[in-house]
Amino acid sequence: MRGEEHAFRVFQKMLQSDRFPSVMLLYGPEDYLIRWAGEELENALIHPAAAALDRIVFSERRIDTAELIAACETLPVMSKRRLVIVDDCEAFGTSRGRGTEADDHAQLADYMPSVPESTLLLFRMEAVDKRTKAYRAVREAGIALEFSAVDRPILRGFVQKQLKTAGKHASRQAIDSLIDRTGYGQKGSEYTLTHLMNDLAKAIAYSAGTEITTDDFDAVTAAESQSDAFALLEAAFSGDKARALALWKQHRSGLLPSEADREVFRMIALICSQLEMTLVARERIDEGQNPGDLATVMGVHPFRLRKALETAKGQSTQSLAKNLAGAYELEVQIKSGRMPADVALEMFIACV
Repeated sequence: MRGEEHAFRVFQKMLQSDRFPSVMLLYGPEDYLIRWAGEELENALIHPAAAALDRIVFSERRIDTAELIAACETLPVMSKRRLVIVDDCEAFGTSRGRGTEADDHAQLADYMPSVPESTLLLFRMEAVDKRTKAYRAVREAGIALEFSAVDRPILRGFVQKQLKTAGKHASRQAIDSLIDRTGYGQKGSEYTLTHLMNDLAKAIAYSAGTEITTDDFDAVTAAESQSDAFALLEAAFSGDKARALALWKQHRSGLLPSEADREVFRMIALICSQLEMTLVARERIDEGQNPGDLATVMGVHPFRLRKALETAKGQSTQSLAKNLAGAYELEVQIKSGRMPADVALEMFIACV
């Protein structure tokens, strides 16, 4: 929800205070953060010499509730608390369960308020059904943290820490370029922190010196398609049609003929989406809308909106509307057979 503190910040405060509830649920698409939080809990609570005894992991989807309760009720040997981890527990899933399974789910939920202070019962999930009794029990007995995509300041911090650990550094501009290029956090993007950390590892290995440059990041990462659409339109709007055409040819290079036409339609859709967003934003600004409120009002990612407006800064509202109409017409021209797909898009780029 808008305005809520990100789970990462909430968890950081818990680490700093060294205070944790007896029941925690970590879930969401950012599996990197979920793994990181689990490791931090283990570092904070478990004595290394007693890890085999004081850290218990249940990794089966269907667990023996009686066995789990017994594990929670056992006192830690040398650690501050016993850490009992349950991965992908069916009690939080969309399936309601029947018979014995439903009884086990209910028994687990009923037990959560009774977990002793000497134990931390930790559930880790990719997704949860918030209607389940187990989810409601966690909220009442402890805390549920949803690890979604982090904002840019948090992301920069992760990147800088990773680079420092490796004895490297990068400018803020280079880091922002990496984030923008990969499309992290943009609507519809499947690029996660796990992908980012993998790309960072490649950049660290690739760079020759201690500083990682924008060129180093570009060399080891694939540009997110929306970024290619930004760059293509930016070149076309600035009058550099040759560069715009070169960017498009580079984007489709290496594709099989059967893939090339599909990529044309995908790029057309991205261009239409960008032009639509830019035109609406321009019209709202002309009507007196505060530019700072536009991303929230329009429900789009702030970076994507800002980049779109920067890309088309030299274009009038009328010109944007004309280009959008031309982009809409491309699909008609291609599907009617009047023009081959790649030729139609190249003609559009040349005429923008």
